[in-house]
Amino acid sequence: MAKEPSTKRKVASNTFYQLAGKGVSMSITVLATMIVAKMYGREDYGNFSLMQSWPAFFFIIADFGINAISVRELAKDWSKVDKYFNSVLVLRTVFSIFLVILLSGVLLLFPYSSDLIFGIRLSLLLILTQSLYSTTNIVFQSQMRYDYSTVGYISGYVVILLLILITSFLDVDIVWFNFSYVVGGLCTFLVNMRYVKKLGIRVTYKIDKRLCKSIILQSLPLGLMFIFSQMSFKEDAIMLSFLRLPASYGLNNTESVAVYSLPYKVFEVTLVVPTFFMNAAFPVLVKHMERGQKKLKKTLRAILEYMVVGGVGSGILVYNFAPRIVEILGGSEFNESISVLRILSLGFVLFYITSPLSWLIVAFEKQSELPKIYAASALFNLVSNLIFIPIYSFYAATVITLLSELLGLILLIYSVMKMWRMRYA
Repeated sequence: MAKEPSTKRKVASNTFYQLAGKGVSMSITVLATMIVAKMYGREDYGNFSLMQSWPAFFFIIADFGINAISVRELAKDWSKVDKYFNSVLVLRTVFSIFLVILLSGVLLLFPYSSDLIFGIRLSLLLILTQSLYSTTNIVFQSQMRYDYSTVGYISGYVVILLLILITSFLDVDIVWFNFSYVVGGLCTFLVNMRYVKKLGIRVTYKIDKRLCKSIILQSLPLGLMFIFSQMSFKEDAIMLSFLRLPASYGLNNTESVAVYSLPYKVFEVTLVVPTFFMNAAFPVLVKHMERGQKKLKKTLRAILEYMVVGGVGSGILVYNFAPRIVEILGGSEFNESISVLRILSLGFVLFYITSPLSWLIVAFEKQSELPKIYAASALFNLVSNLIFIPIYSFYAATVITLLSELLGLILLIYSVMKMWRMRYA
């Protein structure tokens, strides 16, 4: 009984560290959003959003669920940490660079201006910086030392803050304003590497091919799940940028992306709470699962209770303050964004609940079921958006986002119940 409060404190403190870091990054992101929306205008904000959306869409492909598998294995045997860290670091670096080069060519297939294509290409380097940052978090998550990760994260965003203030003061092109995030991401990685070494990790940049093969095979189902989940989460903004939209709204594609992306940014920021909480809670979930059904059930119930309260509470707050939030971030040019944000806030609780259920399936080592669930959700999202975006524009994308997550939640609940019965029959 004496260990339980200590575990709760660790989960709470690590969640707090991540939220503190996100609080800083969120403040800087809000400032950046206000600068672009009010100083550069709706058209440039749409371009800025596309520069952010393209690399964000592919972050998960570079991650591919490798962190979850690595943390799970290191929770069982910490002595393998050097081998895991260096192998994953090299693997992700090589793959990220390949992905950046590939996507730079794919962009030519889209009806974007040459300036926008150049901006997106520079932004694709965020795939690399995000991959490097995620790799250092394997160590911090396993040791429940997110305080180190937070220091690096905040350091990177301080650099971003300085750069966006300088670039906006000089009134440079939006492309270079956006490139500030790449420089900040690199700074975060360099700071994190100092803490990785401080924890005793030997950075040799040597790759264990056999281990990499094992990690990839184990993470394949989880990676596919992340890809399908990201498709549901990000593809709508990209589709808004090139599909034919209803003329009655009086907005072109880029402006429609801007109107949709502004409230979606608030939505994404709010969803870091369940993500960070589960980052801290996942190692505990694995350990408590090993201690039996009763212990796991108690832990899972507590997690779900926190998630429901958090999801409902944040949804109510955002719904009520939506007009004020949009006014602060974008001004009168973004009045249509108020309805979008209010619709999104109604579904916060869905996203809060799906997170722990997905990670429970990983703890059960049944992650092969996850791609099926998220593929169904992604397919529903893709087909629905193709049908309804040309009719209802960003309103369709908003409602479909929530319906896709609801479908995923129903399938997750069914799968968890089935796996639970099989494991504890």
